[in-house]
Amino acid sequence: MRATKAQAERLERLHRLPCMACVYEGVSQPSKTEAHHLVDRGYRKHSGGHDATIPLCAWHHRGLQRDGWIKAEMTAKYGPSLALKKREFVLMYDSERELLAMVNKVLEAT
Repeated sequence: MRATKAQAERLERLHRLPCMACVYEGVSQPSKTEAHHLVDRGYRKHSGGHDATIPLCAWHHRGLQRDGWIKAEMTAKYGPSLALKKREFVLMYDSERELLAMVNKVLEAT
């Protein structure tokens, strides 16, 4: 679904935020911030679409490893990836809905 003007502005602001998991870990991001869309019942449209997004780096979002690094090294340095180990990610950083609530507060304050 195409983003509205307000949603496009939100996504632009979101991409300027740091990865939430990297901030928690206290590490510098291995890659640029991406917008992770929450998915409920298998569809973005049930989750809030472009309004239900959180900032994650490529590792935490999609499990994309740095060149020359293996998954175990990435996990040891950066913590669990949402794409690869969702249960561990949620235990470490909170649920996607809780993270969304935090992001929304940050975006409202800026």
